[in-house]
Amino acid sequence: MKRFTMFYVLISFAMMMLLSCKEPNGGDENDNPDNNETIETAFYEIQDDSKLVALDCVEDLFSSMGQDEQIASFKEFMVNYINNVTQKVERELGVEGIELGLRKVSYIYNSVDVHNEPTQLSSVAFWRGYYLNDEWHDLSPDNICLMEHYTITSDNECPTQGFPMELMITGNTLTIMPDYLGYGLTRHLSHPYLNHEICAVNSVDALPSGYTLFNDLSSADMKEDWELSVLGASQGGANALAVHKYIDTHNDFANTWNFSHSYCAVGPHNPSLTIEKYFESGKSALPVVFPMTIKSMFDSYPEILGKYTEEMMYSENYLRIKDTIDAMLESKNYSNYEIALVLLENVKVTVDENIAPDEIYLTDILSEVMFDEDSEIVKDLYRCLEKNNLTTGWTPSHPIKLFYGKGDRVVPYENSISVQEAFGSEKVTLIEADETLDHQTITVMWMLGVLLNGI
Repeated sequence: MKRFTMFYVLISFAMMMLLSCKEPNGGDENDNPDNNETIETAFYEIQDDSKLVALDCVEDLFSSMGQDEQIASFKEFMVNYINNVTQKVERELGVEGIELGLRKVSYIYNSVDVHNEPTQLSSVAFWRGYYLNDEWHDLSPDNICLMEHYTITSDNECPTQGFPMELMITGNTLTIMPDYLGYGLTRHLSHPYLNHEICAVNSVDALPSGYTLFNDLSSADMKEDWELSVLGASQGGANALAVHKYIDTHNDFANTWNFSHSYCAVGPHNPSLTIEKYFESGKSALPVVFPMTIKSMFDSYPEILGKYTEEMMYSENYLRIKDTIDAMLESKNYSNYEIALVLLENVKVTVDENIAPDEIYLTDILSEVMFDEDSEIVKDLYRCLEKNNLTTGWTPSHPIKLFYGKGDRVVPYENSISVQEAFGSEKVTLIEADETLDHQTITVMWMLGVLLNGI
């Protein structure tokens, strides 16, 4: 079991310029356009095609993050990284004076909703290029990465509407990053939170459309012998493992797409276990998880929960502002942080030395019946959650890497341990962050590790 510490990150900052990175060639007519011609073309409709200067993207990303010393150091690190990659691309191409660029294409594709009815969703296809004398040139990606984004509640944070940090860390790949059902094109719909099955299908459906789009638009081809990997952190970590499950239970798909592995960070791979651990501790550092999860389970499994109402699961204390929270979630105009503040300011009534400022006791938000594990409503809720347990019902045939930390108060680390216990250390590699770190810091460390060491 590997162990990451903050010391590793600091050393990585210092040694970054000495790293040897494999960088792409430019487009060449002699390049092999496909290493697998069995991929069928798929429908897509372009929403936006942006060719961005990489350093400008860094400036935009960090402009809203504040001006403290850590943020400034992280920004400097990213600038140095891009300058280093730019120099390597110049050496590879035998030219000088290029501006490293990032091409972001937002597109619509066909998929299904929570009831398996046809719908259209939105996603991003993303790859590197460069400007030389104000002329754009695409670069040939080495591999394909399907990136799953973490939990958001604001539509401005979804891939097609914003510029997620994950797009900066995947190296020289064709990165496909779906919005998920409930964001982007479908922001008017509820997001099926912790419904791993539908999120996996929606993500897999984005791949052929993104691949077709790249072949149609890019002046450079994929490198020979490309492979597909699936990555994500937090909710995205669980969704990445759900995609892995889909691929490994559809062997033709795995072979067609040259599937390599998944790399999943701090994910709720077992939603039942996640909720159980919340009840064991009696509190949660992400109180918005309850309205999001309960709403999603009611929407996804009406045949199980249809005989109940959401109100039966909440305390009188929470019911006073339930309509407000529901409206905030439905609007897709508020971040997790903004919704959490409303919850903490209006629902948190029990305060003592055992609870942190960002935590809330479950007794403040949930009804008494939710603490009776023998009640029918609790049993049925767990039936729904168990349908999304990624540690059962399949056997992986490709490697899984998991990144987690024992200090995580948002996604209990037992989620990752349970995956290795289910599938064995031959298939599952656990990489442990320092136990003093919490969820967000662990996620940032995972991103830095991917950026520096590859996917």
